[in-house]
Amino acid sequence: MIIPRLILGSTSSYRKKLLESLGVTFAQMPPDTDERPYAQENPRSLALRLGVSKAQSIADQLQNEANWISIGSDQVCHFGNKFYGKPGTAEQAALQLTAFSGCWVTFSTSLALIASNGQTFSAVEDYECRFRTLSSKEIDTYIKLDQPLDCAGSIKVEQAGVSLLCDTRGRDVNALYGLPLMLLTEALHSFSYNIFDFIKKS
Repeated sequence: MIIPRLILGSTSSYRKKLLESLGVTFAQMPPDTDERPYAQENPRSLALRLGVSKAQSIADQLQNEANWISIGSDQVCHFGNKFYGKPGTAEQAALQLTAFSGCWVTFSTSLALIASNGQTFSAVEDYECRFRTLSSKEIDTYIKLDQPLDCAGSIKVEQAGVSLLCDTRGRDVNALYGLPLMLLTEALHSFSYNIFDFIKKS
């Protein structure tokens, strides 16, 4: 059996690191995707649409090549009816974390696969975090320490951000980190591949 190439449609160093943790061989390509939400779009629909769009963007770039699987993913942090994206500045990060203090916040992360043979897969994995009641001093200290300015919801749970939480709910913490690896394994199984088929050969 000829194993297709895995192509991660993302410039994210976080997703790259997560996929590398599986030991698989893959390439990384930048997708061309407009990430602005539609009017009245709900968080899970937005995450799914953007994940599919990223996978499709890579598929379009590879349309003249054979034997590949493109991977797209996107994460939407939401609390109540509001989306919380990458803060960009320490001030915006402080506002986000202040809003989350004492509350459950949901991170919806999509996974989309498109294969050169026409097979497709798409789904969304949710992970919920409950934030402790946070003081402004804790928030400011954390932001200076982790610099989570490029993270949706202003938190790096894999670093000091875990200290801001008091509870979590979800199947796969990797979804919170940015790429649902359990779901990826299931998606490849649906394409009749095992994750170990893509392990780097020595």
